[in-house]
Amino acid sequence: MTCIDEMLVAFRGRRKFNKMYIPNKPDKYGLKITWCTDARTGYFYNGYIYTGRDSDGRGLPNEDKKYSKPTQSVFRLTQPIYNTNRSVTFDNWFTSVELVTIMKQRGLTCIGTIRKNKREIRP
Repeated sequence: MTCIDEMLVAFRGRRKFNKMYIPNKPDKYGLKITWCTDARTGYFYNGYIYTGRDSDGRGLPNEDKKYSKPTQSVFRLTQPIYNTNRSVTFDNWFTSVELVTIMKQRGLTCIGTIRKNKREIRP
């Protein structure tokens, strides 16, 4: 099983291009890092530091860049494990019906929570 999540690493240096402010985190300022890790061993497969609004889709083919930023993030992180029949787990920021469908075509299954108020979920 593989897990995808983001974290904020405390940082108060002078680099402004990638410093984030997230008010509901314990450390409100820092570097946002998104990871894809193995749930059993804790080793990471892939990860990147957020460096601006286009950093989620960096390195993806153009047909993958038409999707939402969270979906692009999952594509970028899971490229090394396509077609391995692994389960990928993530939270409601990443989860969408569209993403689960595409990931199935790429040889991965998905487990995640989804918000009731997403546009693709009928009331």
